[in-house]
Amino acid sequence: MRSLLGVWIAAAVIGCGDNHLPIGQELLHSRDLAIVAHSDDDLVYLQPDQLERTRRGGATIVYVTDGRDDADRRHSGLMLAYSAATGFADWQCGWMPIADHFVEHCRLEDARLSLVFLGYPEGDPAGTDPTSIARLWDGSLTVAISVGDLTASYTREDLIAVLTELVVLTQPNTVRTLDLAGVHGLDHADHAITGAAALIAVAAAEVEPGQAPPEVITFRAGGNDADPATLIDPLFDRSAGVLAFYDGCVERTAPCGEPAPAITEEHATSLRRRYATSFRFASGQLRVAGSESCVVAAADGPLDIVPCPAPESWSLTPDGLLHVGDRCLETIAVNGELLATSRCTPDAVSRFFLDDEGHIWIGAVPPAAAGGALYCLGIVGNRPGAARCGPELAPLWELTPSPIEHPRPAGLPTGRAVRLADVDGDDRADLCAVIGGKLRCSPGDGTGGFGPLVDKATLAVEPESLVIGDVDGDGRADACGRDSSGLACAVAPSFIVERWSPAFARVGPADASDRSLAAIDSDNNGAAEICGVSFDGVICAQHDLTQLPPVRSPWPDRAAPLWVGELDGDRRADWCSRTPTGIACGVDLLSNVTTDGVPWTYSLSGILDPTPDDVVTSGMADVDGDGRSDLCGIFDRGTGPQIACARSQGFGFGPLALLASLPDGTYDALWLGDLDGDGLADVCVDDGTTLYCVPAR
Repeated sequence: MRSLLGVWIAAAVIGCGDNHLPIGQELLHSRDLAIVAHSDDDLVYLQPDQLERTRRGGATIVYVTDGRDDADRRHSGLMLAYSAATGFADWQCGWMPIADHFVEHCRLEDARLSLVFLGYPEGDPAGTDPTSIARLWDGSLTVAISVGDLTASYTREDLIAVLTELVVLTQPNTVRTLDLAGVHGLDHADHAITGAAALIAVAAAEVEPGQAPPEVITFRAGGNDADPATLIDPLFDRSAGVLAFYDGCVERTAPCGEPAPAITEEHATSLRRRYATSFRFASGQLRVAGSESCVVAAADGPLDIVPCPAPESWSLTPDGLLHVGDRCLETIAVNGELLATSRCTPDAVSRFFLDDEGHIWIGAVPPAAAGGALYCLGIVGNRPGAARCGPELAPLWELTPSPIEHPRPAGLPTGRAVRLADVDGDDRADLCAVIGGKLRCSPGDGTGGFGPLVDKATLAVEPESLVIGDVDGDGRADACGRDSSGLACAVAPSFIVERWSPAFARVGPADASDRSLAAIDSDNNGAAEICGVSFDGVICAQHDLTQLPPVRSPWPDRAAPLWVGELDGDRRADWCSRTPTGIACGVDLLSNVTTDGVPWTYSLSGILDPTPDDVVTSGMADVDGDGRSDLCGIFDRGTGPQIACARSQGFGFGPLALLASLPDGTYDALWLGDLDGDGLADVCVDDGTTLYCVPAR
């Protein structure tokens, strides 16, 4: 048994020859599952996400290649760190069988936190050590023995089986792991294989009928030095303060139980930088990225490449199935050929994962041979097929619909003066604007077409301050805006105008404050507040005529574009602002740590993703149904105008994800709203004569 802070961890014991080892507690359902390689990966590369999810309760963290002679000291350092993070210290450790392999399980019940140690031998960065997990993966090693008081032998199949059972037992909503197959390069071999094995385990884990596999987020753990730091000092100091308990114990710079005076320089450099990629669903033409070459499936199943547009559409659904018509793509295990068949059963050979960059990863296990660690969709013998993907090969694809074209309604303004929202209660978004002191709306038909403008209410507010949302909690959309006395709202269903709040009162034409306004439930009370940036900073105004709302953050530049949304799924208002170095965001969940903007823009090899220049051709809303707002805009990255979104992961944006390509031209506006009542924000853009609308899924 392990001693922690001088106190023996008590547990029941089982006999094992002459030894007596403790029995581990049962592994319970966890909302959040992390699968990492080494015993410091979660404390360094998955921050601040892992710390916040652990403090919320209901987390399990699996350490795959943590087998070392000093593993006990490292595990003790981990428990000390998580005790410092949660405020609880009653750990219970023991051994438990997972897929016929004994693993060590340490449970902190008060925090509903489980740490699971597989004990597979840690390897060298290049993956050349005799027992490296990279050698197990490529077949040059058949079996390895774990390090620990109870040992287990691991084949490649055993490793996948253990991780798969851990996914099944914990039933997570989210799986966080490391960069898949080291696709971004400059990463430790243990990290690359752990990320690959984690994705395969998610693909292989059975789920209930109609249930989607867990969300997967992969974190870069190498090659980030050239990218901007993302953890500003308050967030860094908090995570470093937890990590210091680990470093103090492991590096012997402090007695176990006391924090190190400072974390290691290597840890500090990596902890400063959070960059991650997530996965999404999409439908439309499947084409080689940046080309006019589309994928089709023959009647007997094989795939081919033809000039776009292709005669058929593809759809990647939440269960991971890639549909083409009434068939689904699956991997033939013998040779990795991809065929469209009628089976459509969500299992490992039929699950596909589209990441934000455009890789399409495949859940099938590739043969044990040299090459990339995972299968992904590639070109094999001049046809689409399952290719071995990793740092040397990672083809990109586009799965996007063609925009739906409709003539714009006569007399409709453009730009920020127009809002896309359902004001008549038919679950189809309408285009609304304040024209001549009246709220006028063009009713939507659910496809991106809109009828003639009709009068809805008298609303004498600044046109570019118009916001639409349910501000009184009755389930109907109301319309509000700013005038010289503050906020006025036309409240549904009668749309009688009421004074709402003195907030944002100002005389004069529209400015950045007006254009920042959004209706969002900022306090999870069922009614939206009007949020935006005022002279004093970011505020959210309730229906209150007696006082001004408190300032949530004084940080943003008052003249800079600002978007309000719900970035992390907690049903509270968050915000993002454009800065000279990218987008910075403030999350309400972290307001007890900092109210300053935190860099959120994705960067790779020192190159930041493009960001919107203004709020006119961009917007923030949930386009993928994960409960988190995404920042979408019109961009041209060298292949013509596109609609692309930076999808929120809760504590940062992933790479820009392509939603649709647009015809060449100049676009005056982008609007987000639910066109068809499916709960997702769809996108419409305006070129002055035609509206182009794209359904979210």
